Amino acid sequence: MKEIQAVKELDIFGKTVRLKNYGCSKDGGPYFEKEPPFTIKLSICPTQFCAGGCPFCVAVNTVSNTGFLDIEKLRQALLELKKRDIISTISITGGEPFTDISLLNEIVEAVFEIFGLEMQLSINTNGIGLSEMRKIRKYLFIDTIHISRHHYDDAINRRYFNLDVPTEEELAEIVGSVKDKRLFVFNCLLLKDGIGTKEEAKRFMEFADRVRVPKVGFVTVMPINPYTEMNRVSYMEVLDSKDPDILFRKCFRDYEYCHCTDGIYAASSGRIVHFYGRETEFGGPDFARGLVYTSDNELRTGYGENAELIKRF
Repeated sequence: MKEIQAVKELDIFGKTVRLKNYGCSKDGGPYFEKEPPFTIKLSICPTQFCAGGCPFCVAVNTVSNTGFLDIEKLRQALLELKKRDIISTISITGGEPFTDISLLNEIVEAVFEIFGLEMQLSINTNGIGLSEMRKIRKYLFIDTIHISRHHYDDAINRRYFNLDVPTEEELAEIVGSVKDKRLFVFNCLLLKDGIGTKEEAKRFMEFADRVRVPKVGFVTVMPINPYTEMNRVSYMEVLDSKDPDILFRKCFRDYEYCHCTDGIYAASSGRIVHFYGRETEFGGPDFARGLVYTSDNELRTGYGENAELIKRF
């Protein structure tokens, strides 16, 4: 099939929205138009607040922003989206969603109540509130908790966050308390002053194996400021196909917008660590690749100032 950029125009709450309707190219193969029914990812931001001060973060002024979403307005949005049957997966992000564990629990409860326990739900966190994870009553039904961790060394990692995020020992205790370790994934930004070489990437995967987190995402940071422009490293530079300890399994490309790969690493313990690399270009297409419900109770076509407002709840 010839390469295409299939876009579906869909009426969502009275607004015509252009949405991605094609599958990415796998292993250099063709792009293809998706078969119906049409579905798309939804991201929920409980708050824009985060106590960290990361130099590579795309968010600004989050330390002073204390706004949180209205759970009843979110429920209204979720109920309407459920009627349309267009949501494939849901991600809770931010800001730092563990800032308000009670609100986070309410959001998780609402998602599973409205969409059912089979809905694939993930949470992104810097790890600061993971010790309170069991206050989320249905946490065992969560598909993945993505933990931002940018170095195996506790002191260096905390310096990135400018915050006392969990140490290796604390993470090992938290992960050890959960029977199914596949709940957890580390997301590591690749930086020249941190994890920026093949050797450092392997040390990071050994660290992940020590705390029994079975998967690592190596992410190329977007060039949003002078620090990231100077320090960004492509995942293709640190994941070496010639390394006998690494096996690549598949790769995907979405035109010039982003590309990724995944594989497995044989740790010194004899266990397997799964990994993926991802690189997203700054800016994007003139159509949405996902929907975002913001802490201002707005449904938008993505993040950033260029995202279109679909509805204010």
